[in-house]
Amino acid sequence: MLLYAKDMQTFCSKEESSLPTVYQSWPAEHAVERSRFIGKTYRLTDPDQLPACLADIEHQYPGANHYTWAYRIDQAQVRANDDGEPHGSAGLPMLNILSRQGWFETLVVVARYFGGIKLGRGGLVRAYQRGAQAALNATVPGVLTPVVKIRLDLDYSLYERINRSIAAHAIAESADYGANVTLSLLMTQNAWPAIQAILNQQALHHWHLQDSQEGLKVLPLSASPGEQ
Repeated sequence: MLLYAKDMQTFCSKEESSLPTVYQSWPAEHAVERSRFIGKTYRLTDPDQLPACLADIEHQYPGANHYTWAYRIDQAQVRANDDGEPHGSAGLPMLNILSRQGWFETLVVVARYFGGIKLGRGGLVRAYQRGAQAALNATVPGVLTPVVKIRLDLDYSLYERINRSIAAHAIAESADYGANVTLSLLMTQNAWPAIQAILNQQALHHWHLQDSQEGLKVLPLSASPGEQ
């Protein structure tokens, strides 16, 4: 059985990055005066990805009267759109939340099904702010983290013990069973020395590094939405 990093906040600590983005998200809905507001977040690294994100929520919630949105990729790349609502009553309030809370590479979309009662400018601002915040609360935040992905061979006799020992430091993505056990592990760059020390101490010369690759990956700060 594969073991996974038990504490994701330890595995991916805030020391790696302090800027949250979207790791995983779910829609969040609320109603105001019979109008339905459904919000959802997406990770957005390039403005060219916007049409696909909008198409996704339009597919999930077809026929809404408005699909308002705001994104903040970084401090320089920010945009907001009211999609037919009164100017400044939807997109900008949502963008202010993203900026105030420090989200980056993040898009929030709020779809509205009009319920027949006009909310007024102030009511719209509050409703869209609530929709954006609900969407963020339904988001598992992640951080862009330097990682190392390795593949290593282990003797069968050492597999269970090593797997347990490294579980707090790495994510075991897969295990292949041949002449030896081949483990694929994902870890932060800071954790790799600790993994090497465990292997050298417990496996001595009975492990072999097949491959290692460094890169950047969004890793979760929490295991479920709404914890932060």
